[in-house]
Amino acid sequence: MTLKNSDELEPGNEVKEDIFNRDGSLLVSRGTIINYEITSKLKKHDINFGAAVEEAASSIQSTPLIEEEKMQTSIRAVQNVFESVMQRDVGGVKANIPEDQLALVGEVIADLMAILMRSEDLLYTVTNLMASDDYTYRHSVNVCILSIMTANAMGYSDGEIRDIALGSLLHDIGKANVKYGLIQKPSPLTESEKEEMMKHSEYGYELIKDIEIIPYSVKQIVRFHHEKLDGSGYPLGLKKMEIPEYVRIVTLCDMFDAMTANRSYRKRMPVHLALEVLMRDAVYKIDAGVYRKMTSTVCIFPPGQGVLLSDGRVGIVSAYRIHSPSRPKVKLIEFCLKTGQLEVTEINLEACHTLFIVDTWDVADFNSFFTRIPEKEFFDPENVDVGTVIGLKQTNVS
Repeated sequence: MTLKNSDELEPGNEVKEDIFNRDGSLLVSRGTIINYEITSKLKKHDINFGAAVEEAASSIQSTPLIEEEKMQTSIRAVQNVFESVMQRDVGGVKANIPEDQLALVGEVIADLMAILMRSEDLLYTVTNLMASDDYTYRHSVNVCILSIMTANAMGYSDGEIRDIALGSLLHDIGKANVKYGLIQKPSPLTESEKEEMMKHSEYGYELIKDIEIIPYSVKQIVRFHHEKLDGSGYPLGLKKMEIPEYVRIVTLCDMFDAMTANRSYRKRMPVHLALEVLMRDAVYKIDAGVYRKMTSTVCIFPPGQGVLLSDGRVGIVSAYRIHSPSRPKVKLIEFCLKTGQLEVTEINLEACHTLFIVDTWDVADFNSFFTRIPEKEFFDPENVDVGTVIGLKQTNVS
């Protein structure tokens, strides 16, 4: 029989006749027991899942942590500082940061702190944006936001958080002095280009070290935010207690945002996978205490995120509770063999103790994600190679 006549098939039942697609190719042999693996094979041949996913995703409401207008104001403030430094350097005048621009950056920080510190029930949400020309500036703002939330969770005072925020906004300012074209290069850097880019922390320190109104802690953040506890970082190879804790905060937030951002030459790493990679680094390279506090401020599965469950079903996160972010509500998108239609049902993972999220996917990339999934790996979470499935390679991000 053909797929569209398979209305009597249900998971757990035995296939009574061979099932063919509309071209006459055999899909499922007689005697096969129907399970989610078989269901997924049938889905690929008869259903436009992409349209169903888009429809389900459009019904999910999510409020950004920082409104885009405020983000754009913050990004422009950082961009103005970068451009001012580049213009002065090109003109033969010693690069500097004008006081009026530092004052504007200070206003941005005050606004962000007012938003982020008004409640303890806020979680940092990674925004899924395509790679863009403003990446460097948006990255600085993202690191600032997460650093503020992490420092606040660690009990730092408002004044200390303000300095950490300034350091995080300026942490990459030295990139304004690297060789032209490297910041926006659309492909991975060569070894010589990496060496040049690694100089940005020293370039940044040289730029601000003599500016008296910039606190000493900010200058340390700019210079040392790539140092690692095991001495493998740069520029000085500092170890353990040689690296101040406030620097370690920005280091971790910088790594996390870099891993979870789309770039022109690679896809972003899902939040849960990035946290796993960082957890391994927390043994030797990064501060485990800072890691625990940072993860407590991060929304692992935000509304609108596509997820793959341990039983092979797919869905989209619809809501979460602040105290249980890893067990959100999920809108499942399932193919009903009886009706031949897609059905959307919502489940609460807090109440489903045997179900777990084993992978994530982006709604915009669903079709390519779904067709790349090997059937056996798809339904055996222990054997799923997440990096292969979503087209990522796990690499150390520094």
